Amino acid sequence: MIDAANDRKYGYAGLIPLAVGFAGALFAVSGSVEVFLDYSILVLMFLTGSCWGALRTKKKKAEDWQLGFTIAIFLWGWFATYLPDNISVLMLLVAFWMLRFLESDKVFGKVYTEQYRELRGKLTWVVSALHIFVFLLINYTDKVVS
Repeated sequence: MIDAANDRKYGYAGLIPLAVGFAGALFAVSGSVEVFLDYSILVLMFLTGSCWGALRTKKKKAEDWQLGFTIAIFLWGWFATYLPDNISVLMLLVAFWMLRFLESDKVFGKVYTEQYRELRGKLTWVVSALHIFVFLLINYTDKVVS
């Protein structure tokens, strides 16, 4: 049985390291941007792996574009880690929305509960806002220490 309360608890708890990284960047704590970016890529990779698994649960063969797109999101995020922080944070932001696009496929409607899909949407918006704020801090303040 699916436990929506656990989904919410662990989903929102998963935001804590991102929020800590953001708060550290806001107060110019050394290494905070790296913490934020490292955790962001870990979450993205976890979610792409989950999508891969969800696609594999289909009764018929998963479409090639879906599996390929899952890999592309993973590689996009991984590549972002080799770029300057201001570009990396934007690429990760885009990657989370690429993931949401993938999850809009009807197969996920069969695998995800409605509550989980709503939760994923809310979490994506929060993650997006944090990425935008970190981007602004990196580019438009002199306080941020990488």
